[in-house]
Amino acid sequence: MPGRFQKLRVLRVPLAVAGLAGLLGSAVVLGETGGGDPADAVRANARLVHCLSDRQRPALVKTAIRLGEAAPGSTDTAFRPVRDGRVKAVTTLDRWSEQSPGAFTRACKPLAALTAAKTLQDPAPKPPLWRRILTNPVVTLLLGSALTFATTWSAARTARRQTLTDQLVTAAAEYLKAAQAVRLARAREKPSDEAGLEGRRVDLGTAILRAGLPGAERHRLGALLSQAHETLIRDEFRREAAEKRLRLLETGLGRAVRGEPVPGDAPAGADTEPAEQSAGGRP
Repeated sequence: MPGRFQKLRVLRVPLAVAGLAGLLGSAVVLGETGGGDPADAVRANARLVHCLSDRQRPALVKTAIRLGEAAPGSTDTAFRPVRDGRVKAVTTLDRWSEQSPGAFTRACKPLAALTAAKTLQDPAPKPPLWRRILTNPVVTLLLGSALTFATTWSAARTARRQTLTDQLVTAAAEYLKAAQAVRLARAREKPSDEAGLEGRRVDLGTAILRAGLPGAERHRLGALLSQAHETLIRDEFRREAAEKRLRLLETGLGRAVRGEPVPGDAPAGADTEPAEQSAGGRP
């Protein structure tokens, strides 16, 4: 659970930016797919007035007949609408416009296009929704800002990761150097700087925690460090065990720096020598 909170904290800025972009994008989509243009209703009413005017009524009846919306012989006052191929009851042109608005519009639109001003004609079809959204200034601004942010954030994250990796490399080199110095000093029965080694261990442990490694990799490196350090401190005569642990630690650190999987912990007791041998004299 703490690891999840840590990941969320690292990604809080990108998540916030993505959330804001999502809200603005949703607003754009709603705006493009929202209610129709009020001018459409005005044009429809204007066509209705135009087509039902005294001058255009005869032409509207003829247009309806030619388009199959009315039976031949229909007039303004004896209009015989056709629906599904069947002639319906006789009605008036006004009543037909109210009862069958779709059929009326189908006859009125071409008549208005031929006899009325351009203001009564529908505008050219809009581009597809996806094109309108992509060419929207807000979306263009969002895409540009998102690209800039992603590039900047990625560069900053890469630089930070490189810095932490460099710190891990430095801390690892310092610890391994101090560990080998302690091991050699003990082998030669000379004073060793165990306090300095402990300080290097703390630095390396901190660098491992901050390096941004996956949880399993971080745990394995920490275990390798603890095992190597414990072997160095607990028995100064076990040279082979110390060398083995240091080699394992060095290998694990090298793989972590290169981005390769860190090997798992050594089997328990792998470095343990028989008590009779460890109780012997110095090598």
